[in-house]
Amino acid sequence: MGIPTVTVGTTAFTDLLQLEAEQRGLPELDRLIIPHPLGGLRPERVRARVDDGVLDRLEAALLGQANS
Repeated sequence: MGIPTVTVGTTAFTDLLQLEAEQRGLPELDRLIIPHPLGGLRPERVRARVDDGVLDRLEAALLGQANS
């Protein structure tokens, strides 16, 4: 079974994430994609994105309940 893992990335890096996962033999790697960008945002803006269900999706993916 291993250690539950979820890769978190932004929409700008979706294709790169898929390519890297496939090259490492992990095409089914659980991932959580959130809106780009995060860099340059004030902390409250980042928190607002996290509050929009991101933590629930992360928890579900870590518990094997969803493929985010």
